[in-house]
Amino acid sequence: MREAGGLEGSSIEAEFQFSEFEGKPAVAGELQGTVVLTCQRCMRPVDIELDDTFQVILVDAERSDEPGGYEPVVVKASRLDLAWLAEEQALLALPLVPMHESEDCGAEVAPGEIASTEEREDDAEDADDAAGATTHQPFQNLRDLLRKQ
Repeated sequence: MREAGGLEGSSIEAEFQFSEFEGKPAVAGELQGTVVLTCQRCMRPVDIELDDTFQVILVDAERSDEPGGYEPVVVKASRLDLAWLAEEQALLALPLVPMHESEDCGAEVAPGEIASTEEREDDAEDADDAAGATTHQPFQNLRDLLRKQ
């Protein structure tokens, strides 16, 4: 996790269950722990709780039609590195932009600025709901403005 920005104090536990699906090795896993990253607003450490499950199927070559809802992982089954698999799945589960909650962050939050990763996800859902009602078109009058010049 250090190469991806993980700081001292990060701790992840992984649990794996192995099976076979249509003749291919499959791995179901669960990740739990805390990853310490740098808040992109105040640049101080922020603890990100991790609680994720995943299902992967080990394949020799990637295809788009892997059955059973498994995510394909291109690797030889006999050479699978479980630490690598856990780290890859943890990276996929982490937020794109780690931030403190607004009340915990040392940076000043400007009015109207989205304060945290959770609030950003909530606002995205609200925007999707409202998109059907009105659509904002910021360049709607651009053609008229360019003709006046």
